[in-house]
Amino acid sequence: MSTTADARAEAVALRRWAEAAGVFAQGRAPRTVPTEPFGPEAMFSAAGVAALAAKPITAIGVAASGRAPPRLVVYTRRRLTRLERRALTDNGLATPIDFRVAAAFGLGGPAVAARLPARRPDGRLPCGGSIGVGNAREAGTLGALLTDTSGTLHGLSCNHVTGGCSNARLGLPVVAPGILDVAADAAPPRTLGFHARALPLVPGDPSSVALWRENTDAAVFRIADPAAVSSRQGDAFDTPTAVAAPEEDAPVAKVGRSTGLTTGIVESRIVGPQRIDYAATVHHSAEESIVFRGAVFFEPVYVVRGGPEGFAAEGDSGALVVECDAAGVPIAAVGLVIGGRTGEETLIVPLAPILDRLGMRLVGGHG
Repeated sequence: MSTTADARAEAVALRRWAEAAGVFAQGRAPRTVPTEPFGPEAMFSAAGVAALAAKPITAIGVAASGRAPPRLVVYTRRRLTRLERRALTDNGLATPIDFRVAAAFGLGGPAVAARLPARRPDGRLPCGGSIGVGNAREAGTLGALLTDTSGTLHGLSCNHVTGGCSNARLGLPVVAPGILDVAADAAPPRTLGFHARALPLVPGDPSSVALWRENTDAAVFRIADPAAVSSRQGDAFDTPTAVAAPEEDAPVAKVGRSTGLTTGIVESRIVGPQRIDYAATVHHSAEESIVFRGAVFFEPVYVVRGGPEGFAAEGDSGALVVECDAAGVPIAAVGLVIGGRTGEETLIVPLAPILDRLGMRLVGGHG
């Protein structure tokens, strides 16, 4: 029986082997080129290696929180056949492996209408609703309200939602709903606040770019009118002010612009840096714009799996993820949605390091 420590060690070894064997298709971890000889068949049989060569690994995760028996999760670009899975069970690992499909992770715009109204009957915008910068036809999610040491109220979302992938200028208006959701029969947009700060989003492979460890897809904007916003997550629950680290196999929930309230389970923590592809155009004026395009790597990243309809979709980026108790009641905020595929996996980053770097705390009980 594999222990928690065994599972995490085997996940790291599997990632190192996959990179050395040329069957890992999403970047390289720094300084992980093995010094000992890893032959192609050091981990799996020849048939298993052939299967992974045809359907490369996009991520390797581990679930070893103690909530359930430890397991590894191998994500491949395409679905493995029953015969290929059988070949991959012939390995020397003590920890069982689950195989999942996860295409290369890239961010795209929402393809569905916003689930939540732009504001409540009292005129306040709740968290979980549609927001975006005021000069781009895009939309993401207001994750939470934060306050700094001076008591100034801010809104939290992803860098790629309100920070222009670190290229938005200070003071750029953030509107609700996002411009993508502006329509003749919908609530008119209004300025919710002004871009204040973005955490680093540096592209480049970790094997050659040391600054990748600073990457966090998060940004904040100063709220223009505190009376115009609410800390409630849609009409589901108030934002918890307690913060905890994500744990594999923990039940979680979120409220987002595209899919509203959903629940799921933290499926795994990805081992090593995880690549996400970004493409954005940031407008400064009619005559000045910046095109941002690149592969950005993050660690740690967690995979959340929802029900048949998934946990999140395009447009839910920035949504706050909370851990729930056995009754489904939120008990702590644990992460931020940075990407998701409809009906499939969702990627989240831990919330605590974001708050620490911003020097801010969550706000609950507001409005």
